Amino acid sequence: MSVYDVKIKRLALLLLPTALRKPLVAAFMQSTVQGCSVLHGEFMRWRDDKDYRLWHNGQVCHLRAVLNDTFDQTERRITVDDEDSGGLRGARLFTRDMDRHILLPVRGGKAFIINRRGYGGVSGFDFWVSVPYALMGKIDETRLAAVVSTYKLASKRWTINYN
Repeated sequence: MSVYDVKIKRLALLLLPTALRKPLVAAFMQSTVQGCSVLHGEFMRWRDDKDYRLWHNGQVCHLRAVLNDTFDQTERRITVDDEDSGGLRGARLFTRDMDRHILLPVRGGKAFIINRRGYGGVSGFDFWVSVPYALMGKIDETRLAAVVSTYKLASKRWTINYN
């Protein structure tokens, strides 16, 4: 039970003096606090929405959960892939600074730019939202972009892939 769980109609009846607790007066009191009850319901929905937003952040697992909760509740087929989730395939690269081999991920045979600061893909995206073809006409891409922009970090670049 939370501090915000208030039964306003019952509270109005309990605040009546015992001499006035008659059916007609009780009905009148319940009708007068109906607006407060509606306002309380709206506040609780707003609070639940804000709690949901606070519990979910820009991590890949949370972003995937938010997208599946919003667009694909039953089958949960929407995935979020980033640079590090390419698996173990790729080219091995020896770095003198670390004195060891590192794995250079290669996505679909695309070229990578290698410079002194590191490497980055030619595509220029930090992560991809993979949506199945079955949902292609059923979801609104602007709403999908709004949901992703709400939870992603400001510096991250992303795109939608249909697979």
